[in-house]
Amino acid sequence: MPARSNRSLVWVATATVAALGFMVTVDLTAEAPVGSGNTSYIDLRTQVSEQAQEHILLEQQISKLEAQLAEYRAASGSQKELRQVLARDERQLASEAGLTSVSGPGITITIQPDAKLGASPAQMALFPQQADQWLDEVVNVLFGNGATAIAINGQRLVGTSSIRLVAVNGIGSVHVNGRPIEQPYVIQAVGNVQQMETGLSVNVLQGYFEAMGEDFIVRAYTSSHGVTVPPYTGPLPGQYAKEGSG
Repeated sequence: MPARSNRSLVWVATATVAALGFMVTVDLTAEAPVGSGNTSYIDLRTQVSEQAQEHILLEQQISKLEAQLAEYRAASGSQKELRQVLARDERQLASEAGLTSVSGPGITITIQPDAKLGASPAQMALFPQQADQWLDEVVNVLFGNGATAIAINGQRLVGTSSIRLVAVNGIGSVHVNGRPIEQPYVIQAVGNVQQMETGLSVNVLQGYFEAMGEDFIVRAYTSSHGVTVPPYTGPLPGQYAKEGSG
């Protein structure tokens, strides 16, 4: 690779680090607009959790890019070393993008109706109407407390994933990555087991689910291959984009 290309690569990495630093600064100092009084409690909790998670992710990205920048600068005089660095980064990006399976210590959470919990019919009717919001809340708590990879009913969650409640013929169905899933909902999460369990406990999620007549069964697996989260298999951004003929 010509020296000019190497310098361009280093310049791009430097600019990216600077841009992310600016994003974190703006994100930390900007004030959120005052919402309407009708905003639900679960929506507010979700917004706060998402904001905190965004801060963490941006700071992690800056640290990684700074490390990559140092590697690019060190390898800029050798094409072979630079190719090795780029190949390693490609593998790492594929893993971080969720395109490969991940195994490690983790937890599973099983959510399913349980009449023995004693919830009234009105209480039991709440979860089916808000299932997407509650699943999203659990995911945000896990990612904010040490989870590195999460799947729901085998659907890997990545940056472009969505959890939506879709009505079909008047019946609501949860869709993850655009695909319908049914109860029991099984959430698999790889990461810091103790930290994830603490986050779930602090947010009293088991109590909320049981009040709606839903089991919230958490199981911990501490071995090095305790939980395996499958890879993302859905379409990637731009996968179906086609060049215009005009």
